[in-house]
Amino acid sequence: MTTSSTPSHLPSVTLRGRSGALWLEDGSLLLEQDGARRRIPLPAVEEVRPTEGPRGVEVVLTAPEGAGATVYRVAHRVASARDAFVTTVNAALPARDAGEDRRNGAELVETLPGTVRTAWYRKALGDVALVLAIGVPVVGWIAGLVTLIAHGDLIGAILWFFGTKPLIIGLFLYGMAAKTLYDRAILRRRGVSVLAAFHRYDGKKRMFRFTDLNGVPRECEIDTAAEPVSTQPERFQVSYDPRSPQRVAAGLPLRTWVLRSLGVAVFGTLFLYAGLYMVPYQLIQVLS
Repeated sequence: MTTSSTPSHLPSVTLRGRSGALWLEDGSLLLEQDGARRRIPLPAVEEVRPTEGPRGVEVVLTAPEGAGATVYRVAHRVASARDAFVTTVNAALPARDAGEDRRNGAELVETLPGTVRTAWYRKALGDVALVLAIGVPVVGWIAGLVTLIAHGDLIGAILWFFGTKPLIIGLFLYGMAAKTLYDRAILRRRGVSVLAAFHRYDGKKRMFRFTDLNGVPRECEIDTAAEPVSTQPERFQVSYDPRSPQRVAAGLPLRTWVLRSLGVAVFGTLFLYAGLYMVPYQLIQVLS
């Protein structure tokens, strides 16, 4: 039984980070995250606490005894602002009896209409980064080609032009391999193994769904080389990163790792070597 009500006048504290925003308003916590806006009534909140890993806060919802509680996380680097937010919100929570039965707080969470609009400066920074990521290599490629032509190196200019494709392919293959190895290393160190069952089609993609340790359902794609643990229904064993739940990977057979490693080692090296010789090496020769 609730023994006291939520105060009618609450301080307007807020916490905003890269992963979302939280603020206290009219007896509720408002959460903006993943493109959605949610209203979390304070009676649905068990506690607000600092995260143990990267700086931020966790909003833990109430849950029946023995059931997993839903947890929302928002990153925030400033410790003083984080601690002030945690203290203020916990002080505003309604008092509860020690033996009071808890209901599932997730049932009280309301998803508000509309989508969260990205702040203009973040969008601008994203646009600038995209322009630089595309523009700098293109300008560099054109400048190199012009330099070769200006020095009268026709063969070098031809190699420069046609060597761009193998260079991109080689960099792409090695980049994908590096990202895969990095994700697998993270999942090996702190990943949580769960079962993902087929959920729906997203165009031609087959989407699978699993429930994380906080009771939140999540979707993922499964590598086509992965082997299912069951077919009725079709389920795969996957590992996900609790700190970054979008990092998910299914276990792969040893033969797949061997074949893919050989593919990158042979074809990736061949394309990369040919691209490096045909593109930057030609310019080095002319300028040296």
